[in-house]
Amino acid sequence: MGLPIGLLDEAADIIEQVAGRIAADGWSVCPCGEEHGQSVSDTKVPGVMRSDAEFIRKIRAKGDA
Repeated sequence: MGLPIGLLDEAADIIEQVAGRIAADGWSVCPCGEEHGQSVSDTKVPGVMRSDAEFIRKIRAKGDA
C-alpha cells in the first residue's frame, strides 16, 4: 500500500510551520521551565526540523520523476 504523494507535501509544510513557530515563540525540551543546560539543544530544534522538511521534499521530488 502506498501513500498519496500529496501527503509528503503536507507533512513537509506542517514541519516547516512548526519549526517557524518554535523559532518565533521559543520552546524547550524541559517542561519545568528551568534552565538545565538545554538551551543550546533547544535553539537547534527549528534547524533540524527544517532539514527534515527538506529531506521529505527530496523524497517527494523523486515521486515526480
